[in-house]
Amino acid sequence: MKNTLQSQGNLWYVIGICLVAALGGFLFGFDMVVVSGTIKPLTQLFHLTPFQVGWATSCCVFACIPGAACAGKLADVLGRKKVLLGTAVLFAVSAVGAGWAGSFTAFSFYRILGGLAIGAASGVAPIYIAEVAPTRLRGRFVSFYQLAIVVGVSAAFYSNYFLLATGADAWRWMLTAGVVPALLFLGFMFVVPETPRWLAKMGRDEDALAVLSRVDGTEYARGEMAVIRETLQVRRGSLADLLEPRMLRIVIIGSLLGIFSQISGVNAVTVYAPDIFEKAGAGTRDSLFQSSLIGLTFIVFTFVPILFVERFGRRPILIVGVSVMAVALMGLTGLMSDVSGKHNMLLITLILVYIAAYASSIACLTWVILSEIFPNRIRGEAMSVANLCLWAANSVLLLTFPIIQAKFGLAAPFAVYATICVIIVLFVWKFIPETKGKSLEEIEIQLVGLRSRKYNPF
Repeated sequence: MKNTLQSQGNLWYVIGICLVAALGGFLFGFDMVVVSGTIKPLTQLFHLTPFQVGWATSCCVFACIPGAACAGKLADVLGRKKVLLGTAVLFAVSAVGAGWAGSFTAFSFYRILGGLAIGAASGVAPIYIAEVAPTRLRGRFVSFYQLAIVVGVSAAFYSNYFLLATGADAWRWMLTAGVVPALLFLGFMFVVPETPRWLAKMGRDEDALAVLSRVDGTEYARGEMAVIRETLQVRRGSLADLLEPRMLRIVIIGSLLGIFSQISGVNAVTVYAPDIFEKAGAGTRDSLFQSSLIGLTFIVFTFVPILFVERFGRRPILIVGVSVMAVALMGLTGLMSDVSGKHNMLLITLILVYIAAYASSIACLTWVILSEIFPNRIRGEAMSVANLCLWAANSVLLLTFPIIQAKFGLAAPFAVYATICVIIVLFVWKFIPETKGKSLEEIEIQLVGLRSRKYNPF
């Protein structure tokens, strides 16, 4: 198997189709965070209780759970491409519907549609990229997905900031703005191919070989197809296969990684950022501008794993990044007890350090690892389980944040998140395998124990 792409033309072809799939990540980030600028006007317009405020921000995330649960199976049956096309339609409908909803019930309904799309895209888009990208560049290309998410997060913050000047209906335009990238995603998805591994799984070897040849030439394609056929010689996977002892442990590890990536607190910080900054002493417009710095920090530090994940590996970057998160959260716990505003700059700095560490590590590498560790024949189903756990954890996080901080103070959630980060470091050290430099099929042979090899996560 070759170590370099055949030509720059092939490289740009792979980059192009991976970036199209990554648009699902952009919409994920945008749709998740755009609601942050609408919390105050929504509360005033619909007279929301604290619980309803939590529901306004988290109903979308709760909907990610069934979206994630169904998407894997649908992607295995219909194909990765068709599922992503469906998510693009849901994103567009959700943006317009939520933006011009006449009641809180209607707003919730359309946000739930967006959540279904986020849940589906979050599982299928990384799989799509991982199944297309060459081995030596797979971690970097899957990292593009996280980069797209944070660009979407940043775009939502800046869009909210500038649309604030449009008047009383500013919150409606904030939500409606998401229709533009949704329609772009829909259009571009029509021109990209299906993944070669799904095509091979469906018995369409010639089509799979054609895509692999386009990715990195005929020699690469033949070598990849030989290994893909070997891993698919075992009967086609099913949900029952996830309970096999060889599979179950890796499914549990992946699911716990997904859960930890959310309950480390980052989405509570991003979604409630304007509210956090206001409570810490900033004005409304200042709080939106400070929130926009979070998006910019996300973008800049997402390049850390993109540049270094294939050099240093997944585990070292995870351990260092989450350790820095824990330290920053401990500092924030102390500062959040003082809402006078005199420590505002230090608070902003620590939040940005926390975001930078998250973006540099677990934010990106969760998607990389989840897209790599599950076997070809059950990748869709296993990813659904991990993704379902991820979104369930995120839903609980967003729903409980305003309740916890209202009852125990703003410092309490940050103390919890700091403790969780310490647990994550220990978990990564003990259980997360290093997948750098291995093809998806080599990882499968190592982890699942094909060829009668004893199971060994490392």
